[in-house]
Amino acid sequence: MATDKIMMGLDIGSSWVRAVIGTVNKDGTVMVDSLCERPSEGVRFGAIVNIEQAIKSITSVISEAELQAGTDIQQIIIGIGGEHIEGIPSQGVVGINAKDQEIKREDIFRSLEVARAFELPLDREILHTLVQDFRVDGRDGIKDPIDMLGHRLESRVLVVTGSSSVCQNERKCIQRAGFQVQRLVAQQLADAEAVLSIEEKEMGTLLINIGGGTTNMIVYANGAPVFTGGVSMGGGHVTSDIAYILNKPKVLAEQVKCEFGNCHIPSVPPEEMILIPQIGGLPSIQMPKKELSKIIEPRMAEIFSLLQVALEKKQIRGSFGGGVVLVGGGALLSGATELASEIFRLPARIGFPEALHGLDRSYINPRYTTTLGLVMIEAKQVRDRHSSGSMKTVRDKSSGSFAKKVRGFFRTIF
Repeated sequence: MATDKIMMGLDIGSSWVRAVIGTVNKDGTVMVDSLCERPSEGVRFGAIVNIEQAIKSITSVISEAELQAGTDIQQIIIGIGGEHIEGIPSQGVVGINAKDQEIKREDIFRSLEVARAFELPLDREILHTLVQDFRVDGRDGIKDPIDMLGHRLESRVLVVTGSSSVCQNERKCIQRAGFQVQRLVAQQLADAEAVLSIEEKEMGTLLINIGGGTTNMIVYANGAPVFTGGVSMGGGHVTSDIAYILNKPKVLAEQVKCEFGNCHIPSVPPEEMILIPQIGGLPSIQMPKKELSKIIEPRMAEIFSLLQVALEKKQIRGSFGGGVVLVGGGALLSGATELASEIFRLPARIGFPEALHGLDRSYINPRYTTTLGLVMIEAKQVRDRHSSGSMKTVRDKSSGSFAKKVRGFFRTIF
């Protein structure tokens, strides 16, 4: 159909580069046309460190995705994450100028513009402005103030920023590969879109994505994001620990981790033994599984503890009835939910992405949460634009420059 929109989401991770092509119709329904992955090159801790190697990986996975989908893609939605992603709380206050004191959509955008107008370091750029809630004449907790009456409108937002150099390097790779960057999306938001329900966001939930080189986190309370961040550690560090202590190649250490690894020592029976394969055709050696867990648990506990410290520094507190949700490849490590529950003192579970139309069941896996979430975020915006009939009226009545501002802000708010 002519109204359908074809889009690509690209997740450039430390271990894998994944691309998904999806078709979105006007009501926001997504049909997955292809999903491909390739081992990542030139990326470390979620940031590009070798542009030529990164371009090679990106071009390869995009070409395969286009071939499978039978279409050519020009613009790409890029997922970006890592320790450099930071959410900054801000507020914007404006007066209501209308004679009848009725709050219009223009007033909301004015308040958001004020909320974004703070001094930002030169090495940072704004990725998103995430609305938490509004206050009208001192009344708190208002989610949608349009058409309400008041004299003073205050918006509370979380401004998500990232390192300018990291963002620019990702844009440069895509452009040199012959494509255009539609926009950058924080991976944390993509994860939330793919996994969390509205109820879980209202109850309060900690969503953690354990990748190969980084671990990303987003926290929701009362239906709105209150924290975004991450640490430069992931499953790859666990593999390196195993390789170092057992004196094995990383490929073998990764195999041992996936087959026998458990990051929660109390869950491992003391009598259980495992066989560690040797290189060079030597016979396998036997060792207690608990000893392997003693290698893995400290690193995983460090990752969770660093995230907990980051929450305490930002004074993020709440009941968090939704508990902890783990996604990413590291979430599949045995004992991860038990360890997370122990450290955060909350119930924990593994999150699985929504089963989209056309998606093979093998991809309903925590590894593909970010990749699928990128197209789901864009689909949500298509759905919101379609359902919000008043948006067109605002653009028609506005001057050209203000209409551009409205469109620009609309792209950053979800």
